[in-house]
Amino acid sequence: MRVNLTDVISPAFYDMHHKIRAGEIGEALLKGGRGSGKSSMVSVEIILQLLAHPKCHAVAMRKIKGTLRTSVHAQMRWAVSALGLDAYFSYSVSPMQIVYKPTGQTIYFFGLDDPGKLKSIKVPFGYIGVLWFEELDQFTEDEVRSVEQSVFRGGDFTLSFKSFNPPVDAKHWVNTLEEKPGRYQHRSTYLE
Repeated sequence: MRVNLTDVISPAFYDMHHKIRAGEIGEALLKGGRGSGKSSMVSVEIILQLLAHPKCHAVAMRKIKGTLRTSVHAQMRWAVSALGLDAYFSYSVSPMQIVYKPTGQTIYFFGLDDPGKLKSIKVPFGYIGVLWFEELDQFTEDEVRSVEQSVFRGGDFTLSFKSFNPPVDAKHWVNTLEEKPGRYQHRSTYLE
């Protein structure tokens, strides 16, 4: 089954997709309200990155573990299906993970209820190269830094996705993130 990406991601994200594919982005900040398509974009890109990097694994994070199943885990399942790859993936909720059957690459799901659990994260082969913080504004800046240091420990490349609804407080740390090389900032609404 052949799937056109134009059928699964919004045109608002085409430029970001091309930059990720070209290796120009190491960190993608996706700011947008509900229905803006940012989580769909991230979930599709995570699957594409696993397919492109056979030794790479991924981690999807939420602040509270109890929100994983109905948010990022469900979103990743949607992406697999939207890409027509259901036969190649298996799913479990205990432990919560999604496995690409041909290679054993895994998407792990963690809440940050206990940040210490991530310090000893180990994958059976390869490395963790993709990290997704869903609802970034719920994390502290120090928590994000600590998770990145625990998760990104070697490998051919790293790519972090940070999606969130911009907080009303203009001084909130996520609203003050500045441009830097390798960081791509994208703002979307349900209209685009």
